[in-house]
Amino acid sequence: MNAKKRYVLIFLLTLSCLCYNLPYLSSTFYTQFLEAFSLSNTQAGLLLSMFSLTATPGYLFGGMLADRFSPKKLIIISQLMTAACGFAMSFISGYTILLVCYLGFGISTTFIHWSAFLKLIRAQAGENEEGKIFGFFEMCYAIAGAITSYGILAALGSISNFRIVTSVYAAILVLVALIIMVALKDVEENKQSNEFNLKMVGKAFKHPVTWLNGFIVMGLFIMVTGTSYLNPYLSTVFGTTVAFGTGLTIANRTILRLFMSPACGLLLDKWKTPKFLTIFAGALIIISAVFLFIPQEPASKTIAVIVAVVMVVVLAGSRSGLYTPIPEAKMPFEITGTAMGIASAVGYSTDLWLYTLCGRWIDQYGVDGYRNIIWLFIAGLVLVIVCAILLGVYEKKHGVFSMQLEKSQVEA
Repeated sequence: MNAKKRYVLIFLLTLSCLCYNLPYLSSTFYTQFLEAFSLSNTQAGLLLSMFSLTATPGYLFGGMLADRFSPKKLIIISQLMTAACGFAMSFISGYTILLVCYLGFGISTTFIHWSAFLKLIRAQAGENEEGKIFGFFEMCYAIAGAITSYGILAALGSISNFRIVTSVYAAILVLVALIIMVALKDVEENKQSNEFNLKMVGKAFKHPVTWLNGFIVMGLFIMVTGTSYLNPYLSTVFGTTVAFGTGLTIANRTILRLFMSPACGLLLDKWKTPKFLTIFAGALIIISAVFLFIPQEPASKTIAVIVAVVMVVVLAGSRSGLYTPIPEAKMPFEITGTAMGIASAVGYSTDLWLYTLCGRWIDQYGVDGYRNIIWLFIAGLVLVIVCAILLGVYEKKHGVFSMQLEKSQVEA
């Protein structure tokens, strides 16, 4: 397959990741979502907790599913199942149907889709091309997410009911499923390499870096998911427009990743993960603390906006270090995939409680609820720094970088 065709296929595959926009619609269009479905902050948070209830174990077991069944068929099923939930949200009223749909989203987008998607993306890479291929995927994902999200934001003025947005996304996913069905070939299976080995799971569970990486993801994702509340915080407390807050949220999830990830990736290679995460988490603690001293009134809007923009820019850069601890620590290759799954499950488990907790704080304490969220940011970042320091101790104890230096000298 020529390079041009491969990159076209990767772009088409990346469109399937738009399925994640539906369960996280409330994070991007927070105020509009609550108004359209007549929800309280607590109810909106509970929906994402329901999503995480099925999504979190999906990170652990989705790889087994992708190894046993056709990845192409799994992606098609995930698109159609997610679309069905989206249409149900749009046309069936009631909070119960929302809860059911969000449970379904966790199954369709994580358990069925994620590992199958990664497997098909990996299949497009030639020898020693994995970094280039996954980098191209990140770029395509940022572009596709930005176009769809900003397109919807621009169209909101002429949309009579925000529920229509869920139907638009659902229709897009049906189209993506049809395109993948026609344009994409499935991967050839290697049953021997795909055999699930419980011993490998045990080794991954026992390895300390698995858990250090998991808690690093957890600490950063407390802030990544929590920044969705910047939208109502800026508009409610400081008087910015809802459109501005939504635009900032979209930039945080798409545009900034497109520009910050490559630059910070180079910085990460130079500093290594412990130093990189310690510096970035420390900077984010300082930025978060500034919010605690800004007077909560419209007169402080300018300084609040500046701090919020700096926060999301630095946060976007820090994401480069999310999954580098495991490969950087030279964990045995045969358990790397399982370790990544465990770390993902630990890290993303914040969705089980974070949205519900933050929503309850806002409903009960009003403006002061946002201050609690900022303190939660700081707690998560402290966790990142502690784990980064312990990771540095592990790497020094096991001579990780000295081994790399010796290897490079031998090769030279």
